[in-house]
Amino acid sequence: MIFFHFIVFSLVIILELIFFKPDISAKSFPALAVLSRIKGDVIAGTPKKLSKGFNSKMLWNNFHVKTANNSSTTIYFKDGSEIRLFGNSDLKIGAKKPASKRWIRYRIILIYGSFWGYFTRGNNPVEIYQKGLEIHALNTSMRFSRTGKKFKISSISGYLKVFNNVSSLKLNSGQRLYQIQKNDFLPQKVSPIPNQLKIWIEPKNPKFLKNQSLFVDLFLQVVRSGTDIKIRRSGPIFLRSDYYNLILPNYIRLNSDGEAKTKIEIKPPDIEDRTFSGSIIFEALMDQNGYDDVQNDSFKSNFSIP
Repeated sequence: MIFFHFIVFSLVIILELIFFKPDISAKSFPALAVLSRIKGDVIAGTPKKLSKGFNSKMLWNNFHVKTANNSSTTIYFKDGSEIRLFGNSDLKIGAKKPASKRWIRYRIILIYGSFWGYFTRGNNPVEIYQKGLEIHALNTSMRFSRTGKKFKISSISGYLKVFNNVSSLKLNSGQRLYQIQKNDFLPQKVSPIPNQLKIWIEPKNPKFLKNQSLFVDLFLQVVRSGTDIKIRRSGPIFLRSDYYNLILPNYIRLNSDGEAKTKIEIKPPDIEDRTFSGSIIFEALMDQNGYDDVQNDSFKSNFSIP
């Protein structure tokens, strides 16, 4: 998935340099990220030059991305990391590069709102920074929300290092910090994420037919973490996958019982593709703020190739 995102990022950069003239004043660094999978109204740019967001729009150092209510967008970074920014949010993207070193460290500041983020492997963690609070994320996925002076932090996979004015801790997968402030003693605020979004497909191990697409049923259900107890929780869903020849639905929503079903078209790998290992990963997450209590889920399915 990381390599695929890198290829997409590189192609987008080349196309935009050809067709669009970037703001030279914002380029103390190369372009850091691009916008994609926009839903609703999104604007991006420097605080004095915000403009309508569009798929493939490049984001430079100190750019803001703002979403309206019921809107969202994905931000792909050139190292393979990504952020899904939810509605009514303002995110600032930054970077720092010491003069004596070659690496660039991303610094993310959430002015308000909420996001889900996956931060890939590397030598330097992404910093999610707020005044009095700092999170280091490396090879992990998380949800993060800010309302006024209170924060919600959920570690979905991997772990996070969280620091505030008086304490620090390692937040492990499946744990969260709920409604914390910068002077709280963090170890006393840790609790498990209570709910989980389960995802699966049927048939579980499908078989490709020569030169034909597969159609599989994808199921979603919110349950109590660690159990199969169903939770009634509706809301919009965002689907991800590591496979390039997949047609995902533009919109899917859990019903009042916390469940959904949709059909997905999966095309066979390209004839010249020697990298496909025969497995596909599907991942689903709640695509809206206010769902820090629901942990996203992924499902790996093996596919037989003729």
